[in-house]
Amino acid sequence: MTAHLENAQAPQMCPRCVLDESVPGFRFEKNGTCNYCRMQDELERAFPLGEEGASILKRLADEIRREGRGKAYDCVVGISGGRDTSYCLYYVKEIMGLRPLAVHFDNGWDSDIAKTNLARLCDALDVELHTVIMDWPDSRELTNATIRACVPYIDVTDDVGIASALYRTAAKENLRHIIMSHSFREEGVTPLAWNYMDARYVRAIVRRFAAVPLKTFQNVDIHHMLYWMFFKGIRLVNITNYYDDTGDKVEQLLAEKYGWVDTGQHHMDNEMFALVYHYARHKFGFDWRVVELSAKVRTGVISREDALKALQTRPFFETDEMVDYCLKKQGISREEYDSILKAPNKFFTDYPSYYPLLRLFKYPIKLLCRRHILPAHVYEKFFDAI
Repeated sequence: MTAHLENAQAPQMCPRCVLDESVPGFRFEKNGTCNYCRMQDELERAFPLGEEGASILKRLADEIRREGRGKAYDCVVGISGGRDTSYCLYYVKEIMGLRPLAVHFDNGWDSDIAKTNLARLCDALDVELHTVIMDWPDSRELTNATIRACVPYIDVTDDVGIASALYRTAAKENLRHIIMSHSFREEGVTPLAWNYMDARYVRAIVRRFAAVPLKTFQNVDIHHMLYWMFFKGIRLVNITNYYDDTGDKVEQLLAEKYGWVDTGQHHMDNEMFALVYHYARHKFGFDWRVVELSAKVRTGVISREDALKALQTRPFFETDEMVDYCLKKQGISREEYDSILKAPNKFFTDYPSYYPLLRLFKYPIKLLCRRHILPAHVYEKFFDAI
């Protein structure tokens, strides 16, 4: 599995978006556009906006409200202080009329802006904020282990931490709905080779590359998911699929109502993404922004020409100063980092994982996605974009 083509001929680009043949799983369809465009079109049909989307969200709110009777909260909402999660919390409380418990996972990399946004939003909305703080030595070592593994996405263990915080909090509070805010219209579907996660894969990386024992890390394994989904009845609902979150109207509303401040880019509520972006571009030769920009082109938020221009620029937060700051905080020298950048590239297929097992259950997983038990785009990412 390769991250980009290394030949004299430039990879062909989709005429509709800005993805090309260097992207893992990329295929041209019969109509001349790519399979990622088709996936987004299929998701658009499966998850309508407008009056139909609003009607679905109203029925969902009624169901969540019934489930929350007699409890302190109706649901759990994952929040980071960034654009998407902040608007999602606003929507859940103000538009859907629910009583959410906001859950934030702090891995030690929260930006000051994100912290301020969290406090302002929760105070203004009168929403209780529950923060799960990761032990810093464990958090740092987990990230370093992933960097040493030479795989594309070095923040995978924090995604595990987020999932753990949300599900464990929902289970403790006996809540059946976790509200998430991944937007396929704004963020797209990331290639599986770039961003894969499962417990066996994470465990293999930790056992091989963690240099010190971990004291507090809680993995999220298949038996945990089965318990939460089928015994506790917890559903993971991505309400963003049913409302229009495209363009800058979201930022304007949040700023006007709550004094929210733009963190500058998707994910930059987490400062380590300066290193995440730099590492991917300099080691694997890909730019994380290409997925997000392609999604925005398809939804008409930006033009294809503007997306191509954006990809010619370096991400504004990926400065030498910021990268050096990240490396210092992680305890990695420039020399060690440079040697890792030059080491052979690896992917999840180079380590033990549950993926062969998951492939056997691809259609049941699709059903779980469509019934809001798993995130809507999981099926497309795990089984279509390969």
